[in-house]
Amino acid sequence: MPVAQPVRSARRRAPRNSLNPDRILDAAITLLDRDGAEAFTMRALAEQLGVGTMAVYSHFRGKDEISDAVAQRLLDTIELPPAGTADPRGELHEVCRGVYRLFTEHPSALQLLTTRQIGGEDAIAVIDRMLALLRSVGLSRCDAARAHVALMQYTIGSALWNTRRARALSEDGARERVRAKLDVLPADRYPTLVDLVPELLCAQDEGAVQYEYGLDGVLRGLLGGR
Repeated sequence: MPVAQPVRSARRRAPRNSLNPDRILDAAITLLDRDGAEAFTMRALAEQLGVGTMAVYSHFRGKDEISDAVAQRLLDTIELPPAGTADPRGELHEVCRGVYRLFTEHPSALQLLTTRQIGGEDAIAVIDRMLALLRSVGLSRCDAARAHVALMQYTIGSALWNTRRARALSEDGARERVRAKLDVLPADRYPTLVDLVPELLCAQDEGAVQYEYGLDGVLRGLLGGR
C-alpha cells in the first residue's frame, strides 16, 4: 500500500513584476516592528514579500542600504508644526511629541536611528527647528544645545520605557503578577509606595499621558518663565 506523502504548502509568491522599492520598504518596516532589528535579514524580508532573496537584491544592495532607507522613511513621518506661531514652547512640545510618536509606533526605529549614520534633510530639519526655538526664547548657545539633548534624551527614553513595558505587560497574566508583587509589600517598610500603588500603576499604564506630563515639567524646568 503506497505511503501518503506529506503535502507541502507552496510559499505564496508575489505577482510577477510587482516588486518595487516602496513595497520592499513597507515590508521591511512591518518585519522590523513585528520581530525587531535582530530578526531582520534579507531572507526574512524576502519571505515577508513572498519573493526570492535575489529579487530584493535587484532593488537594494543589501541589508544596510535597506536599513538606511527605512530609517529615513520613518524620519519623514515626523511632521513639524507651522513656524512662527509666537508660541515657541508649544512648538517645542509638538516637535517632541512627533519624535515620541515615531518611536512608540515604530519601536524598531530607535535601534535603527541609534546604530545607523542617518543624514537627510528631515532629521536635520527636526534638530534645526528645536535649536532655533530654544534660541528664540533666550537660551544661550550652550544652554540651547544642552536643552535640545536633554529633550531628546527624555523623549527617546520615555518611548523606549513605554514600548518595552507595554510589550512585557501584553503577556498573559503579566499585569496580575505585577499587582500581586506590589500587594504583598510590607507597609511598615515601604509605607509611601504601598499607599500610592493605585496611582503608580495608573501613571505607568498611561504611557502617552505620562509622557506629556513629564514633557511639560521638563520644558518648564529648561525654559523657566520664558
